[in-house]
Amino acid sequence: MLQLLKRIFAAALLPLFLIGTPLSAFADDPIVLPDGTVVPANSSSTPAANASSYVKPGEFSAGSKQAMDKITALFSSVMDTAVEISKQIKPEADKFAGGLGVITLILAAIRFAATRDPVMAWLAFFEEVAVLGIFASFYIEFAQFGPGFYKWFLSLANTIGGTDMSSTLGVIGSAAGQILDAIVKAFSGAGWTAIFSVAVAMVPLFLAWLVLSVTSVVFAFFINLGQLQFACGVVMGQIAFALGFSTFTRGYFKTWLDYMISAGMYVVVAAILMRLVTQSLIAAVQDATAKGLSTSGASGYVFDLAVFVFLISFEIPKIAGMFGGGANASGSIVAKVGRAATAGLMT
Repeated sequence: MLQLLKRIFAAALLPLFLIGTPLSAFADDPIVLPDGTVVPANSSSTPAANASSYVKPGEFSAGSKQAMDKITALFSSVMDTAVEISKQIKPEADKFAGGLGVITLILAAIRFAATRDPVMAWLAFFEEVAVLGIFASFYIEFAQFGPGFYKWFLSLANTIGGTDMSSTLGVIGSAAGQILDAIVKAFSGAGWTAIFSVAVAMVPLFLAWLVLSVTSVVFAFFINLGQLQFACGVVMGQIAFALGFSTFTRGYFKTWLDYMISAGMYVVVAAILMRLVTQSLIAAVQDATAKGLSTSGASGYVFDLAVFVFLISFEIPKIAGMFGGGANASGSIVAKVGRAATAGLMT
């Protein structure tokens, strides 16, 4: 029993002994091996050197950029694949086009014969034939029109953003990487007795890094989701143009066109938000990072800005529906995650 009490007492005193012993005592005292060999201590080894060797400055930013490039590459061939799929359903589209084209010409001839005013008769006939010819030309050249339609939206987004959209998304990842570098620097420069205090001060900064990292993914998600929806519309595009041959079914074509415009607007709206708000906020984050984020006040400042950018990213679907909202890519899964992360602040 007495030996057990001695062991418990020794175990209780051991942490106090370690806390009260200076770190230099372990670094300066030589090490004696069991055979009597004395090994000098390596006083040059410091916790800062060991900590900084695991994370190199700019490494996270480079990895984030590589991820954005990889995501862009995964969706680079979506439009070409959609055109190939649309060719497989072209026989069905030809049936719609042939039948509705004949019906339109017959009805145009009947209206021409039934009109007493010759001027109005010729005007109505040529108008009907002209509209039919426009739809027929787009129908025949749809393999070039479909991908080119989305490239127009992409070029518009690049013009608004001032650069390629993949590079613009990399700006958010770069800001997150700078925050992570600041966290690593704060821990590397602190002694082992101050690690707990530094960890408490860095909690908002760590959350800001996490939020900005997720924000870049959310932007990429909505952009590529719009591209994927546009590709689905390309698959059904020939049937949509065939339905436009007749005034009776032209409403279906208008619905399809509304859907395509809304899907293409996702990348445009993302570029607008990046140009209007996000780039300014990211610049503020980078400026705060450059001045130093070792204080809890600076950490809270960056965290608030990061959450604001995160909430803005979920407005892309709403703004993209400015011309009717046909695509309506709400991204409900990501939205639910965002509501949970912000404790219901995001609606």
